Amino acid sequence: MNLALTGMPDVECRSGGPTNDYQLIFVFPDTLTSVGGVSTSAGTVSSSGIGTDTHQYIVNLSGVTTGQYVTVTLNNAQDSANRAGNVSATMGVLVGDTTANKAVNSSDIAQTQSQSGQVVTSSNFREDVTVNGAINSSDIATVQAASGTALPPSP
Repeated sequence: MNLALTGMPDVECRSGGPTNDYQLIFVFPDTLTSVGGVSTSAGTVSSSGIGTDTHQYIVNLSGVTTGQYVTVTLNNAQDSANRAGNVSATMGVLVGDTTANKAVNSSDIAQTQSQSGQVVTSSNFREDVTVNGAINSSDIATVQAASGTALPPSP
């Protein structure tokens, strides 16, 4: 899922598993040479580093609970064109919000039910909220259990 760098934060609706793990990959036009550090507004940074593709910086988060916004900041990111500065991305985390409207309700349940039994594709991956590679009753149950939850107003 691509996150917008400006405007309203996008919503991650899929479960981070039992330890609420999420991964953000920052992609840069020029190769990275260094990052001074990583900070997060929620959860903890379990690992981070420049990827095998040196245009990417990968941040693994743990302990990110549903119903909140998470901002990850790369401090003093420096690239091969000698540009440096802080780079941030924000996402909302709301397990079950397959419609990305910042609330889990009957429309999310109906959307997930309509995809049950289908192969996961780039157009329906949001309905695989349990992230097990299949859209089935476990996804429907997860969305139903989350019904009535919502994200707070945007940060």
